Amino acid sequence: MDDESAVAAYLETRDPEVFRLLVERYDRRVLSLVASVLGPHADLDAEEVAQEVFVRLHEKLPTFRGEARFGSWLYRLAYNRAVEHRRRARIRMPHLSLDALETAVRSHASDAAGELERNQLVARLVEQLPGLYRTMIYMRYWLDCPVAEIAETLAVPSGTVKSYLSRARDRLRQRAMAEGIEWLG
Repeated sequence: MDDESAVAAYLETRDPEVFRLLVERYDRRVLSLVASVLGPHADLDAEEVAQEVFVRLHEKLPTFRGEARFGSWLYRLAYNRAVEHRRRARIRMPHLSLDALETAVRSHASDAAGELERNQLVARLVEQLPGLYRTMIYMRYWLDCPVAEIAETLAVPSGTVKSYLSRARDRLRQRAMAEGIEWLG
């Protein structure tokens, strides 16, 4: 059953198994998107926000008009919720400075050896990107979303997505080279 059929079936029958199907189809992707918006070391918050997204999905599902693909609509809902959570969290907690993050990566870079360490360093470099760049990188390369879907989810033109992805890759390349990490991308 495709997404739109599942949504229509759920709205008609309110069968919890149909809703569960939608949740299971998107739970990992929503969690990854939320985690990319919230940034490093927000695993517990990301799980909490992802659960809130599915609660909100249940509430807002009757407003889904089918003008966008269901996945894009859900990602937009998740993105908005994560941005709202991040805004509130910044008021409550101070965030680490970029200098503190750079120091952590540099100290770890000197010990880095092998593929696992390299991957961890690259993941940390991605986490240091500005929020919008980080989200686009996650959506494109971890969630394998096409540019058009990222544009629709983030409500920006496709050209802007391409430009921001290019800038994000350039920043990653520069940071990696500064850290002595061989960059293959």
